[in-house]
Amino acid sequence: MSRVLIPHEPNWYDELKAVAYYGETDLEDSIRQHLISLFPDYYVFPFKKEVTSRTTGDVKKPDLAMIRRDFSAWGVIEVEIAEHEIKHVLEQTRVFVAGDYNAPEMADYIRRQLKTHCGKKAGFARLTDLLSAKLPSVLVITDTHVDNWQQQLEAAGVTMCVFEIYKSTRGRYVYRTSGKYPSVPAQEAHCRAAAIDNVIEVIGNFTFKTTGQNKEVAVSFDNRLTRWACFEDNQRRYLRFLGRANPLFPKDSYVIIADKTSRYHFKKI
Repeated sequence: MSRVLIPHEPNWYDELKAVAYYGETDLEDSIRQHLISLFPDYYVFPFKKEVTSRTTGDVKKPDLAMIRRDFSAWGVIEVEIAEHEIKHVLEQTRVFVAGDYNAPEMADYIRRQLKTHCGKKAGFARLTDLLSAKLPSVLVITDTHVDNWQQQLEAAGVTMCVFEIYKSTRGRYVYRTSGKYPSVPAQEAHCRAAAIDNVIEVIGNFTFKTTGQNKEVAVSFDNRLTRWACFEDNQRRYLRFLGRANPLFPKDSYVIIADKTSRYHFKKI
C-alpha cells in the first residue's frame, strides 16, 4: 500500500483504494474538482456524446473533453479505474481515435457545455472550424500506474495520465499525478551534449525563471525528476547533471520545455 507523508503537519495519507471503496464516477468527480490545476491551459467539461468509429462502426461515449484556451487544439478524456482490463480500455479509446466527429453537431453540443461548465462563450463557427480541421487527442486518466497499459495505449495513439488519491485519518485528501498531462509550452529550446560528461548545452533563447540554491533546477523526464545545475560560459548556457545515472543519452536529441508555471521537462525528439 502506498502512503504519503506531509512532514509539516505531520500526517500520513493512505492510498484511498486501500482504505475505502470508490468507483469510476467517484474518480471522475475528484478529477473534475481539480481541472484548473490539472489542465491550466484548457477548458475541460463533461462530454457524454456518442462517438462512432469510422472503421468498425462501434459507438462509445467518453467522459470529458478539453479545448485549448486559444482554440487551436482539442481532445477527449476517458476516466478508467486500473482494476479494469486493458482490453476494455482499448475498446473504448480506439473508437475515439478513429471517431467520426460530426463537426456541426459536436460544435453545438460543445458550445453549450463550455457555457454551462466553464462559463465560456464560444462561437459556433469557431468550434466547427476546429472540429473540422483536427481530430482530437485521446487521453486516459487512471488511478494507478500500470506498465502494460501505458505501452499498449501509446501503441494505439492514446496518452495515459495518473491521478492518485490519498486520504488521512482526519478526512483530508492529497493527490499525486504523473504522466503526460497536456500543457502549452511557454519556452522551449534544443539541447545537445557538450564536450564534458554529464553536461548539455541549451541552444537558443531560454531563461530559467525559477532556480534553487547554487542555480539548481529540477527537470522531469520519463516520469522522473532530475536535478541539474545551470551555468554559463562564453555567453553559452549549460546544464550539469547532479546525480549518479544521467537519463539522457549523448547521441539522442532532446528539447527542454518550460510551461507557464515555470516547470521544466525534457522531451526526446
